[in-house]
Amino acid sequence: MGELLDIYDSNRKKTGKITERKGYEFEEGEYRLVVTGIILNQKNEMLISQRAENKKNGLKWECNGGSILSGETSLEGIIRELKEELGLEFTRKEAIYLKEIKNDEYPSDFKDIWLFRKDIKIDELKFQDGEVIDAKWVTIDEFMKMIEKNEINPTNDIGREEYEKALHTFQRESYNYIGKYVEVKVDRPINSKHPKHGFLYEVNYGYVPNTKSGDGEELDAYILGIDYPIDKFEGECIGVIYRLNDDDDKLIIVPKGKNYTDEEIRKKTYFQEKYFESEIIR
Repeated sequence: MGELLDIYDSNRKKTGKITERKGYEFEEGEYRLVVTGIILNQKNEMLISQRAENKKNGLKWECNGGSILSGETSLEGIIRELKEELGLEFTRKEAIYLKEIKNDEYPSDFKDIWLFRKDIKIDELKFQDGEVIDAKWVTIDEFMKMIEKNEINPTNDIGREEYEKALHTFQRESYNYIGKYVEVKVDRPINSKHPKHGFLYEVNYGYVPNTKSGDGEELDAYILGIDYPIDKFEGECIGVIYRLNDDDDKLIIVPKGKNYTDEEIRKKTYFQEKYFESEIIR
């Protein structure tokens, strides 16, 4: 069996339908999830690669990426693609989410663009899956001229706008708390109701005083491992829930020596996080 893809609806929700990547005819209203990585060096040049001649749009240049496989998250997918195509290994914390592009032309897709900053020597790259035959660093002006000359893969969604956004997009402040001990003030204890939406909090939930999240409010935090209501807590931050469709990260705080897998974190925070598309950063 070939590579499998999840099928999404127009709201980027999984339909429950899974299909093989090759040969599938998308129906109206069906979408796939794809990713692209912009890699910038200290000179703010972009790393682009050349597709193998036997590939569709062979010998064209592009920023690397591909389709997300069934069961993968967007972040897991771009990290896998960059390793397979270029031999580059990035951590979750090195990835910076840039934007989503919705394409309604056949085959319809949602494309997540991820940003990475790293100086890389071309001769250190490993074109190990046969899809890439060459790579080089280019300025944005050189890249735009390549588009004009039809040298860039026509599925490219990177342009000057995305490049300029990348120059001014940096890593989340919340990541600085990973591995540190943090004091949380609990304003929504376990079993209390959300004041607006009415759902029950299945864990203690609060905020870290004197901090600032992307939405301008203080950083929120889930406290795992304490199954009774509390009003404050000091524990270790073992990760961050990074919402792709909401600029409001959530710290994961646990008692000293306690840990949880990604799957356990998702299960314990599902009561609220089910409404958002997110990645767990550790």
